[in-house]
Amino acid sequence: MKLISIILPVYNGEKYLAISIESCLKQTYQNIELIIVNDCSTDTTLAIINNYAALDNRIRVINNEKNRKLPASLNIGHNAAKGDFITWTSHDNFYERNALETLYNTISENQADIVYSDFFLIDDTGIRVRKVEFIGIENIIFGNFVGCCFLYKKEVFVRNNGYNEIFFLVEDYDFWLRAVSHSRYVQVKSALYNYRKHGESLTNQIATNDSKKETWKENISKMYTDFCKTIVFTEDSKISELLCKCLDYQKIDFEWLVINDIEIQNFKKVLKQNQNFSDEKLIEKVFLKKTIEIMINDTIYKNNFLKSIFILKKYARFLDKNAIKTLVKYSFFN
Repeated sequence: MKLISIILPVYNGEKYLAISIESCLKQTYQNIELIIVNDCSTDTTLAIINNYAALDNRIRVINNEKNRKLPASLNIGHNAAKGDFITWTSHDNFYERNALETLYNTISENQADIVYSDFFLIDDTGIRVRKVEFIGIENIIFGNFVGCCFLYKKEVFVRNNGYNEIFFLVEDYDFWLRAVSHSRYVQVKSALYNYRKHGESLTNQIATNDSKKETWKENISKMYTDFCKTIVFTEDSKISELLCKCLDYQKIDFEWLVINDIEIQNFKKVLKQNQNFSDEKLIEKVFLKKTIEIMINDTIYKNNFLKSIFILKKYARFLDKNAIKTLVKYSFFN
């Protein structure tokens, strides 16, 4: 059984931290080290950490000398890790007991580099709200579908040169996108993690804090620009513009897709050469779905019949019943 390093960065996490730590220590997969990176907390976080560290020698504590924020704290923890496999968690979330065992078995059996799973969304009291089931990795260019429960070989971190410390609020998504170019993904269709939705989480702050929202938008633009350089070997501003607008739910004129069709087709062609996107049918279905969404949301220039004709010409071999029904509905009845 290989050693698994769990990185737990925390800043002022006293409210939920104990639950998170215990979920790591009580895993059915016992060969772990838990590296807790305390990012200059001012509450009772350090006392909680030290109490657990005194009881379990698998815990290692790192105290940052100054507040470094999440991506830097992740790099600090990873660089200290001794495990062959690495994961990280948050102080307000917690694992199912068999999470690491399931992830480890799956990554080993499939000879993959990265494994990820579904999760349970819980409220601030820990009550389950719903199960979040991810779609396939071929969708990752349009969103972070790796999520919050994962395990990867240490080499992935090394090949990625760590987490980009500039990309605060998108550091994880950026990490997964960059790993696409050199690492193989596999998915577990089981919920192995509990993700807590509450007012103080970074995810909620992006939605409610204008400053953090703006930082997030700026960083996704830079992130996608870098991704295009890595995948297409050129700074394809058209593709990065498309990806940014889709992620941020911005309106896209259907005519824009028509005008930039050559760039989109070239982008898909390059993607299909990657080991994670080698199934042509899956990639085409991802772009088909996104193209139909853009058609539906483009309410200024209706003419949905001509748009449907364009889609039929491009994606005829990849249409399923739902796609056909949608095209018929919006071409003749809307």
